[in-house]
Formats: sequence, structure tokens, C-alpha cells
Amino acid sequence: MHNAERVSEICKQHKILFILDCCRIAENAYYIQHREAGFENVSYREIAQKMFALSDGCVMSAKKDGLVNMGGFLALKDQALSDACTNLLIITEGFVTYGGLSGRDMEAMAVGLREVFDPDYLRYRIRSTEYLGEKLFKMGVPLIWPIGGHAVYIDAKSLYSHIPVDQYPGQALVCELYLGAESGRLRLVQLCSANMMTTAN
Repeated sequence: MHNAERVSEICKQHKILFILDCCRIAENAYYIQHREAGFENVSYREIAQKMFALSDGCVMSAKKDGLVNMGGFLALKDQALSDACTNLLIITEGFVTYGGLSGRDMEAMAVGLREVFDPDYLRYRIRSTEYLGEKLFKMGVPLIWPIGGHAVYIDAKSLYSHIPVDQYPGQALVCELYLGAESGRLRLVQLCSANMMTTAN
């Protein structure tokens, strides 16, 4: 939150729009409450509202913290800018009245934006990700640490140290895992064991 406040101040000082990419707003609120002094007793929703209040608008891919499988939005405080975006949309997508999403999808997004701030849901989601990361770490899989809230990042460069960076070790790992859940998992374990032996030697 402190970072967002400073960015907001700088943007106001220089008359620059401060637009949030809020696709992980609930996750960010979770970490602010648990790691930033002064927010221990502030709800996740209130933390998000405070961050939105600092900005001039936001963009969201709602497939993340909107808890839907499609859709997103742009929200702006400035009416003139909003009108300009709406007019530009006419020549790129069509009139806003055409609707980019079905009513069902918009309703699902509205519900998702409420449910994502539920404390039990956020605790479960983030703890599940941490659990996976901790298990992989104990197996010797090189990870980016600490574990985040929405993904476990494997350090493919360390795992595939024999593959030059310009030959994409991360892509090689994804392809290996894609070959099959079980065979991919076993291959990952084998690679980690070999990597640990190489490190030990």
C-alpha cells in the first residue's frame, strides 16, 4: 500500500494517470493485511477499496481475481476519458451496447468480485499454493522463493542448467510436463535428483 501511495503522489505531481492492473487485487490485499504494518485489522475488501481510491482507474482480466473463465473491464473516474474510450471502441470492437459478454458472464463476474474477498476462500487458495511450493522445495525442485499467492515458479534455468538460456529451458520444462501428468512428475523428480547430485559433487 505504501508503494501505491507513493506512486499515486508522483503521478498527481506530474499530472500522469495512475491506472491499476487489478487482476490480482484480492491477492495483493491478502498480503498487505498479513505483511504491512497498520493493516492487520483492515478487511481485504477495504484494503482493495483504499487502493482503488488512490488510482484514476483500473484494468482487469477477470479470469484471475474475478473468478470467471472469460471477460474483463476498464474502469475510469474521468468521464471525458471514459467517453473517448467508448468512442474509440466503436471503430475497434463496436458499440458498447452490442455487449462483449453475455449477461450470464457479467453476472458471474459481479459475484466473483464479491466472493474473491472472502477470508476463508483467500486463505485456502493462497495456502494451497504455498503447500505445493513447499512440497516441491522439499523434493529439491529449484523455485523462486518465497512462494506467491497464485503460482509456484520453478527456476527452469537452474533445473536445466545444461540448456542455454537462448534455447528456452522454461519451455523445455513445460513441454516435458505436458507429456503426461504422471510421467512428467516422475521426470521432474529424476531431474531434481540429478540436479541435487550435481550440486553436491
